[in-house]
Amino acid sequence: MGRRQRFTFLAIAVVIAIFAVVLLADSSEDPEDTASSTATPTGTADPEATASPQEAEPRETATPTPEPTPPPPPLLESGKVRELEFKQDERIRFRVRSDVDEEIHVHGYDEYRDIPAGRTVLVSFPADLTGIYEIELHGSGEEIASLKVEPE
Repeated sequence: MGRRQRFTFLAIAVVIAIFAVVLLADSSEDPEDTASSTATPTGTADPEATASPQEAEPRETATPTPEPTPPPPPLLESGKVRELEFKQDERIRFRVRSDVDEEIHVHGYDEYRDIPAGRTVLVSFPADLTGIYEIELHGSGEEIASLKVEPE
């Protein structure tokens, strides 16, 4: 068992203990609530330390580790020539932003996309051709990136 798992289980145990203390503190005022919350046996030696279904929920939501969020695709803009590198059979992904209505052209792939003024557009297509290709703002002819696709 890894260190991270041990800390996760410790955190779950603390949460359950806090719920038990709160539940017992509230149930001491109303004896009917105590009977309903301890009616379900859980196999523990102390009947007052049994967990209710509401207390079991934090265990289920606390154990999964969140997937890391991938970084956004690179942003291509006028005035900067970026170098993009991909492996063959990957998915080429990048974003393009322009201050004026434009069209981008990915040479070799013959991909064209309209770029409305002030908007960011996501461009995505399979990397099925290897080589080095120019990405340009088609209207102005300005190069904004160099796309390199290497074999696997």
